Amino acid sequence: LVDDLNSLTSKLLAEWGWKAEEVKDFERDQEVPANALSPASSFESFCPSPPRFGDSEQKVAVKPKMSIKRRMKASEREKLRMRSLADALHQLRDYLPADYSQRGQPLTKIQTLKYTIQYINELSELLRNK
Repeated sequence: LVDDLNSLTSKLLAEWGWKAEEVKDFERDQEVPANALSPASSFESFCPSPPRFGDSEQKVAVKPKMSIKRRMKASEREKLRMRSLADALHQLRDYLPADYSQRGQPLTKIQTLKYTIQYINELSELLRNK
């Protein structure tokens, strides 16, 4: 495989007008040990991507930073939202019968919601049967 690659490279360089001595120098500089060529090696590691149009003039758009005051307000709103959610989950846990609790451990958010749905369905079934 390496010999085939070197042979092909020599032919291409000769077609492009490189002198035999330059071709040999190029081949010596480009020699790769046989164990370095593996199926895992990627094409990109050997071939750098060509420069894109406008790379030298490309300007990076700087995202304006959120003001400290605005960030603090957003953080406070998020804290209030999470506190409100936690309070609602605690209220739901209080309404669930003890059968749904897990040995004195508080239920997770998901468990609380699932057990609440299950409990509501059981109560609805009782009302339908009366």
